[in-house]
Amino acid sequence: MKIGIKFCILLSLLVFLEGCWDRTELNDLALVTAMSFDKGEHNEIITTVQIVIPQNQGSGGASGGVSGGAPHKTTIRSGTGVNISDSLSKLQQKTPRKLFWGQCKIFIFSEDIAKAGIRDEFDFLARHPQPRERANIFVSKGKAAQALELFPPIENSSSEVLQKLTDFKIGYKVTLQELSKMLKGEAGAAAIPIVLILPKAESAEPFQTIPYVMGTALFKKDKMISQISGKTTHGVKWILNEVDEFTVTFEVAGNEGLVSLKPVKAKVKLLPQIVDGKWKMKIKVKATGSLIQNGTEMDSTNPGLLTKMEKAFGQDIKLRIEQALIEVQQKNKTDILGFAEAFHRKFPQQWEKNKERWDELFPGVEVSIDVAASILRSGLINAPGGIPEDEVVAK
Repeated sequence: MKIGIKFCILLSLLVFLEGCWDRTELNDLALVTAMSFDKGEHNEIITTVQIVIPQNQGSGGASGGVSGGAPHKTTIRSGTGVNISDSLSKLQQKTPRKLFWGQCKIFIFSEDIAKAGIRDEFDFLARHPQPRERANIFVSKGKAAQALELFPPIENSSSEVLQKLTDFKIGYKVTLQELSKMLKGEAGAAAIPIVLILPKAESAEPFQTIPYVMGTALFKKDKMISQISGKTTHGVKWILNEVDEFTVTFEVAGNEGLVSLKPVKAKVKLLPQIVDGKWKMKIKVKATGSLIQNGTEMDSTNPGLLTKMEKAFGQDIKLRIEQALIEVQQKNKTDILGFAEAFHRKFPQQWEKNKERWDELFPGVEVSIDVAASILRSGLINAPGGIPEDEVVAK
């Protein structure tokens, strides 16, 4: 009797065991590392994917390059349709393996699509189960697919290049999750880094170069309205408290030559105020850096001269922030600076009454900047290198 009961229990457990009848073998998958979206001739969507070539992943020679006969590590395929879903369906018809883009870390929108609006494309990426929330989003100058056609001389793929540049925090960084928050945020504004293609060296083979990040595209709602330079982007990063191991180079008043600090780290606070109906914002910055190059004749070990350098350091930071405010707040009137969220947190009742007028209020917010900058270390030598000791300015 006991044996029969045990047998029945075991038999019932077998019903809940999962089998492998519906598994997909790795050899049946086309691993997508990056995806781009361009506009077709008849307002269609051209979706291009960068696919790993499995048999070339273990080969020697230059990774992904063609010099010395080294094979390419990736290839691209494109499909055209009325939307992304349709274009991917057409693309699958031309791909002998099932497209798998759970490992896709790069999505690039062309400038044409960005200006027309990315609402439909974003809806697809946010709704589909395969894209990663931490995948990085970019806007390209020109055709987006061109960034996927490249064969970098060092890395395995152009998508890997963009991923590593993003990890280094070169320029602005936006993930799919962060873009969703910005588009749904209080200000209804967003910013996405811009991708350019580095001109190839004269000795390089065709397409043997890399994409790189320079500047930022500004969005109101889902449409790109303008762009800012790389220098202005750095100022925006200061305001957003995203400065980490940054290099700063500046002049010291009354002295020839330049001073460079690295790593520069900062803590930035946004302190909103509403005084007599006037909306104000104080940007409080505390920055530190280490001297890595002294192109002046100043002795950085002298406390008075070090204070002079620190003052110039603070002025440079303030200038960067002011330039960002001119471009973003005054010229483009697009709040990618986090001002709306700061006012909402500090003054929730006033915000509820005025949030519909934020596009009107934002350009008129009075901004003050308070910078406390200090130089922690002066490097391995005391006096400026390469000049006689009697020419060093010691006081």
